[in-house]
Amino acid sequence: MFRTGYEIFVRKLGELEEGKESEREIRDAQTYERKQVRAVFSSSSEKLPDGENLWVRGMLGQLLDNKPWKIKIVSEV
Repeated sequence: MFRTGYEIFVRKLGELEEGKESEREIRDAQTYERKQVRAVFSSSSEKLPDGENLWVRGMLGQLLDNKPWKIKIVSEV
């Protein structure tokens, strides 16, 4: 399945604080371009309805959640 949106690499899901703005490195899932951004993250599309897909991956590239999280990018750093 071809993924759209962004990817983020974390050691565990608990590293992502839902609903809080934080600075993280993400990668475009189509172009693999890396970006440092300030963003808000959510595991629920209802809590962040205007967010884009965010695929959460472990440090070895495995998906940590089979469904996409949501990300709303506030700014690029």
